[in-house]
Amino acid sequence: MKKAARVIVTYDCPRHCENCCNEHIGNVPEVKFENLLKYEELVITGGEPMLLAPRVVEMIHRLRANGYTGKIWLYTSCIKTARWADREVLKEVDGITYTLHHRPSQNDLRDVRKLNKFILEKIYQWKGKRSDRLLIDSRCYTEEVLSIIGLYETGDEHWESIKPLKWRNDECPLAEGEELVFYDLENE
Repeated sequence: MKKAARVIVTYDCPRHCENCCNEHIGNVPEVKFENLLKYEELVITGGEPMLLAPRVVEMIHRLRANGYTGKIWLYTSCIKTARWADREVLKEVDGITYTLHHRPSQNDLRDVRKLNKFILEKIYQWKGKRSDRLLIDSRCYTEEVLSIIGLYETGDEHWESIKPLKWRNDECPLAEGEELVFYDLENE
């Protein structure tokens, strides 16, 4: 069994960030669903995978129905806890890495605040079985932002880590043992 796959499920993303990893990753090999079952861990990413949240739920359920017992992680910057599919994905994965990007809008901050509360109230009971991480672009990692998203009210014990993220030009390294693959979730 292979170690881990970072699985791009869509290249679409509403953010259009400077230095986006997808701008310079080159050709990513496309895989079929059956190939995903060969990995110990899957990291669902994009673009923005939560643009396809109902399909991500279906993908996770299909993996489990086909006997997949490995860890499933989600990398995202767009979770809206008011949407059923987003809540379902949060419950189904082994953890998330949520990134708050530079120049967050009021909606972005509100979404992170709601996510922070949701993880505390609905997900925290699985602490030890999950790993939820919050990354905040270092250019907006301020006391004010931490206050707005509610960390001073809720505390931070329900997050595995909260830290600033410094974007690096043309540098998006994979973790050791991780392969980058594309699974066309939109057209499967």
